[in-house]
Amino acid sequence: MERILSLPPAFGRFAAMGGVLDFAVFRDADGTEEDILAAVPEALYGYAYDREKLRSLGSRRITERTFFGGCYDYERGSLLMGDASWTTTDGQFAYAFLHPPYGLFPKPQPDEVQAVFEEIRNLILPPGQSREIADWSNDRLPEVSDYFEAGMEWWGVYLFSIYVPSLRRLTIIAGSSTD
Repeated sequence: MERILSLPPAFGRFAAMGGVLDFAVFRDADGTEEDILAAVPEALYGYAYDREKLRSLGSRRITERTFFGGCYDYERGSLLMGDASWTTTDGQFAYAFLHPPYGLFPKPQPDEVQAVFEEIRNLILPPGQSREIADWSNDRLPEVSDYFEAGMEWWGVYLFSIYVPSLRRLTIIAGSSTD
């Protein structure tokens, strides 16, 4: 398994807009629990990580619709730009993408946000490909890594793995931030 360090420009644009989700994408992955547990620290930027604690907390398989959560119009494939609040259930990737603690700045146009979202979405969930999405989000994630402590105060914590078998591509998405 090899980490892909050069991701499409949308990932940089997302960070420049104030997005706080962290992505680690790998090629030549098998999508096993061992692969996922080995890949998670790459999205945690050097924070200590307890692999066995994460294994014990486990994950749950979720559908793509559940992964996106309530801030996404699944039929239209578009973000819902209104206000929302977080929850540790039902995925909520779209919420975490669209509503970082300080908001996206400098107030990007909705069509720009949507375009960046679509480019990232199409890489992590390529159209027409089967995928295995696991939600590792849990209010006990601070026991796994200090990375998740800040998000428990207010904004939320997120940890997802997405495996695309036909491409042997694994993506880890982590998020934790506060005001």
